[in-house]
Amino acid sequence: MKAWIVFLTLPLAGAIHRDPAGFSIDVPPGWSVQSFDGGNASVTSADGAAFALVSPVIGQRGDCLALLRGAFANGWRTFPQAAKLQVKATGKGAAVADFVFDQGRRRGAVMCAATGPRSAMFYGMASPADRFLRDRPVLVAMLRSFRYTGAGTGRGEPAGAALPTEPWREATESAFTAVKPVGWRAEGGVARLSNLDVRVGSRLVSPDGQAAFVLGDVRLNKCMVPGPQTMQAPIGGGVDWCPYRQGAEVAEMYVMRGLARDMGVDGVRVTGRRARPDLTSKADQQASIVGGLGIRNAYGEITFEGTRRGAPVSGKMLANTQFMPSVDPNLLAGSYTQYVTGFVAPKGQEAVMNATLNKIYSSVQWNGQWFTANLAASIRDGAMIRRYLAAQGELSQRMFEDRMASSARRSEAVGDLLSGRVRLRDAEGNQYEARAGSNYYYADDQQARTAPREAAVLGSDQWVAPVNGVVDLRPLEVIQ
Repeated sequence: MKAWIVFLTLPLAGAIHRDPAGFSIDVPPGWSVQSFDGGNASVTSADGAAFALVSPVIGQRGDCLALLRGAFANGWRTFPQAAKLQVKATGKGAAVADFVFDQGRRRGAVMCAATGPRSAMFYGMASPADRFLRDRPVLVAMLRSFRYTGAGTGRGEPAGAALPTEPWREATESAFTAVKPVGWRAEGGVARLSNLDVRVGSRLVSPDGQAAFVLGDVRLNKCMVPGPQTMQAPIGGGVDWCPYRQGAEVAEMYVMRGLARDMGVDGVRVTGRRARPDLTSKADQQASIVGGLGIRNAYGEITFEGTRRGAPVSGKMLANTQFMPSVDPNLLAGSYTQYVTGFVAPKGQEAVMNATLNKIYSSVQWNGQWFTANLAASIRDGAMIRRYLAAQGELSQRMFEDRMASSARRSEAVGDLLSGRVRLRDAEGNQYEARAGSNYYYADDQQARTAPREAAVLGSDQWVAPVNGVVDLRPLEVIQ
């Protein structure tokens, strides 16, 4: 795979695509270009079978060899079912991964090139396996032609100047500081349903109420996804039964059911919808770094339009669902949390709102003391709940065993009654059987020497005191 890195750039007989997100790339005729947040871009062939991608990696630990291995170990969704993976260092600060994916139907390669102590670039390409060698020169030529131009926000939207901002501190628990547009009203903050369910959601509203930024929403409950054998009893406590949803579905539901009502937007219609594999891949990588094995993110976004007070408005909403599968998918498929962020504003202000939203998020500084204390509280409460559940489990087990023993005794008593027999026990624990119907039962030790044990049992309706020296009668107790 080392050969494709140094392959000479070939003429593409196409055109230079200059993207408003701030990059340029040579594109063959019929190929389409997409730009994403964070400087990510992809180019797809007309038939959709081949593609190339560029993805910056920011704030990651480890060299390119470790970054590539980590990306595939966590299940890189751009390359589903990757197999026959070979990752090799190709020089100082560079590494290449060669693999097949999509059940072997396609072949791919990704090069990682370090750009700083904690930053790198991923250059990837893929094509049907049977034509990969034929497509590779064109894919390499496109990747080599990629350039960041600096014109634009670098986030998939036309360039726009951000609104003037001022410092802002989350008011409920001082969880973080950030900036907000000057004069805009900050609403919401941290909502603590419990130490194990702490939610952060804020809304920044313009002085005239015509525009707003959504930075999470504490009303979005945790979702439990039922399995085939799940009994869907009411849950409550900030948890709902939900089908599994990806980010774009949550974003659309939130805009239609929540934001439109909150902001008084009429005639809402979705004008664009797309998944965000670039953000999904990064979130999955971060989850694997912190030990979140099995966590599955699903980012997606929508754009929308409508009217408010008779004036046209538009907006964008990005959402993510973070899914945690359960140990037994038959009883419970798993659970996921939901997060939304975006804006709504008078039509024509999209670029300014995008630039301002980026500025707000880049300014967020979390309160380390709050984060540490919150983590400690959640660990403490989680341990307390586990102890409580363990004690409840032990109590339930004991109660079950007691009920089973009592049921067995009742069954035996009924059986004795129906058979006309009675079971007896002496003080030493020896057991006997006799015909039922007497008030008192005795064991005749002299008779027991010459007859079976059952024949040595005497029944009487009246109490008979033992007569030592004549006959030795020992009282017997009826076993209940």
